[in-house]
Amino acid sequence: MEKTIENALDDISLIKAVIEKTQKDFAKVAMFFIGIGLVNGIAWIMEQLAYYIRNTAGYGNWLVQALGQGTHLLRFAGYIVLFVCFFKKIKATNNEISEGMIEIWGIVLIGSYVLSFLYMRLLPNGNDDKLITLWRCKELIEVLPVIFALFMTGILTKKLTITVCTAIYSIMYFVLFVGMKEIPYGTFGGTGTLMPLSSISVKCLMILGMIVLGIYLKIGARSHGDKLNT
Repeated sequence: MEKTIENALDDISLIKAVIEKTQKDFAKVAMFFIGIGLVNGIAWIMEQLAYYIRNTAGYGNWLVQALGQGTHLLRFAGYIVLFVCFFKKIKATNNEISEGMIEIWGIVLIGSYVLSFLYMRLLPNGNDDKLITLWRCKELIEVLPVIFALFMTGILTKKLTITVCTAIYSIMYFVLFVGMKEIPYGTFGGTGTLMPLSSISVKCLMILGMIVLGIYLKIGARSHGDKLNT
């Protein structure tokens, strides 16, 4: 009888250990973040190509408009495809933590993009200081939810590194946003357009930051989060 109880307890301990390791396996969600970075990277290449054509062939070239609109469409469609594909994959693994992260990021990326689109459509035409300020606030609609999602990712994965890096970026971003410093952007083929450093930092976050985050989680997933659970 005692032997049976001991075996049962051992089985329960083993099941708990397997479940715990499964919940810490972020391999699939890691690829989701890498996918976000790649989508934004391709969009950035299209954007730079549009700047190049504009600087060499002029604003009237139809490719400038096509690439400009295509960049927005690519990001929006890419977010939806990534969310649907990875949510289905992770749903099948019963990994509640990864599933929760995918849901948060899906809402943040798709929702903020829709809100940003509606916000820009509601803004009146003009070029005065008030409208310029309102136009800059569009950036906050996109980046603040991302910062929130990054903090949630750090909390859900119990990785202090993600939380600390997010906090550092948050401080840096708001310093850049308030400073309103602008530099030439998209200079290939001619003179670039002035763009705030805060906006450029967001692009870096959504490309390099997402890829690095995905790689970090993927490396940690090899040990099911045990060795890199910092």
